[in-house]
Amino acid sequence: MTLRAAAAVGLAACAPAAGPSIDRVEPPAAARGAQVVVRGAGFCGEGRAAGDGACVTPPPGSVVFGIDPPSARALVVSWAAEAITVTVPAAAPAGGTEVVVTVDGRSSGAAPFEVLP
Repeated sequence: MTLRAAAAVGLAACAPAAGPSIDRVEPPAAARGAQVVVRGAGFCGEGRAAGDGACVTPPPGSVVFGIDPPSARALVVSWAAEAITVTVPAAAPAGGTEVVVTVDGRSSGAAPFEVLP
């Protein structure tokens, strides 16, 4: 095995598992208290996704509206591998913000969302 091949094998073995990713939030705007669906992938976490898209066990995770303070944690209605239904938090500031999903300590990129007054 060459040094380059050994290094590539070592890097592959140490590569971290992929975290959650958000494709979109439906609808892209809603008032506080409304339910929205966060769509994406990797929401069950490592090894917890069932064949039907459900999570075998609930993952340690959260959905947050806002990256910069004030941010507000959403109440989760349902959680599956590719869709999380949440209630827009009462503490979410009106206007444009971002939604972030965190599972097993790994956070998604931010998805745009508009909190309606």
